[in-house]
Amino acid sequence: MGTLLAIPIIFILLMLQTTLLSQVTLLHGSVDLILLWIAAWSLQKQVPSVWFWTILAAVAVAYVSAIPWFVPIVCYPLATIIAKWVNKRVWQSPLLMMFLVTMITSIVSNGLSYVALALNGISIPLKTGLVQVMIPSVLINLLVALPVFAIARDTAQWVYPLEVIE
Repeated sequence: MGTLLAIPIIFILLMLQTTLLSQVTLLHGSVDLILLWIAAWSLQKQVPSVWFWTILAAVAVAYVSAIPWFVPIVCYPLATIIAKWVNKRVWQSPLLMMFLVTMITSIVSNGLSYVALALNGISIPLKTGLVQVMIPSVLINLLVALPVFAIARDTAQWVYPLEVIE
């Protein structure tokens, strides 16, 4: 059921990101709702179909987005890898892990977007890109990470309930 649920959830999040949340900006930085969902979903230990969600989200964003197609194809699986690694080896506090994964993947995603745009001939001064887009994007992603994590955790517990041992 979780795999089938991925399609409507990813596309609803994609519609929210491209229509509503693209208008909510901090300076010129905006929320990457799909990246946050993938990070939050990957931190849920009971979810077996994380890679299907990740690939579906990466392909959907690559198809819709104006940034070069390889940026989400690289960044979203990287978010899953980092979330899984942090979840297994580093901390036991899921909320702190969410903030760490959000910060790392937001920086990598924005940095890769900057490099991809520079390779395509779109010249943005590094200081302007950093101050106007990258840092505000990381901050707004950190603000939105908490409610996204809560919704993802509740959804995962609903779809994949943990067994109660008596």
